[in-house]
Amino acid sequence: MFISLFLALIGCLVTGIQTVLIFLQGEGVCFNDGCAIVDSLTLIDPFYFNLAGFIFFLVTAISLASARKGSELSRRFISLVLLAALAAEGVLFSFQIIISKAFCSYCLIILALIALINLLMGLKQFFKGVVIFSAVLLASLVLDYHGGSIKPQELENGTMARLVSSSGNRELFLFISSTCEHCKKVIASLGNDLTCTVNFNPIDRLDSLPLAEAEPSRSYNSGVNLVFLKRMEIREVPVLLSRTESTMTLIAGEPAIRDFVDEHCRTSAALAIPQISPDMTSSYQPAVPGGEDGCTIDETCTDTQTATPGQPPVTIQ
Repeated sequence: MFISLFLALIGCLVTGIQTVLIFLQGEGVCFNDGCAIVDSLTLIDPFYFNLAGFIFFLVTAISLASARKGSELSRRFISLVLLAALAAEGVLFSFQIIISKAFCSYCLIILALIALINLLMGLKQFFKGVVIFSAVLLASLVLDYHGGSIKPQELENGTMARLVSSSGNRELFLFISSTCEHCKKVIASLGNDLTCTVNFNPIDRLDSLPLAEAEPSRSYNSGVNLVFLKRMEIREVPVLLSRTESTMTLIAGEPAIRDFVDEHCRTSAALAIPQISPDMTSSYQPAVPGGEDGCTIDETCTDTQTATPGQPPVTIQ
């Protein structure tokens, strides 16, 4: 039971650090983009979600310490709590499979800790946990969660800044990443002469834009944008969503986006000024970007350097 107590203390440490990081900087540590996707689809703020995890591991550690001293009541209590935790993890695991369609590395670490603590409580305890976890998982897999009236999060929740135009009724959502050179070129081609309102929706953490006219949002969730692109089966950025009162159009790839903006969001006077170099011209086409026109959403994409996972937020310049 000493190892179980040690694992519970590790769980306290992991969830505690994650809670503090989310409180201080708005996001925690994760080894893939699955955490942002899962966080964007929960009804509870990730801070409280992780705080609940910290309290769970703390209660587990205290109960295990009491059980080590011979308290049978504490042993029975923690056995039930650990089985309930595996049931909850079964729901969360099936959610990642069915809804988010992406695995959260941090969530899997928590699942592993809970499973190991159950195992160290004895084979009987572990067998009960496996049965409960499997039952919850199988029950979830046979349900159609997409058939109900599920309301997706508004893309405005993923907007970090806006270029507002009082003229025209077309609204644009530009999906970008912090390391994408093609995204930087698209942003550099924009200005305050646009007749469309542009929303900047990054798929990762971005602190600022090199556009003084852009109005920053108080807060935004980049996971909303990542979920949207993955559900649309789009794997590269930049991507532009054009929305009017009656239509929605997706434009992918740097040249096509710039051509679309020139055609639909600039006055004739503005078009008299060259917006792009001759070698960047191309016709508009609503297609998934090719290798030279965009950057994959799962990897970095720079001309001069390659960013590594876990780097601090990058400012597009």
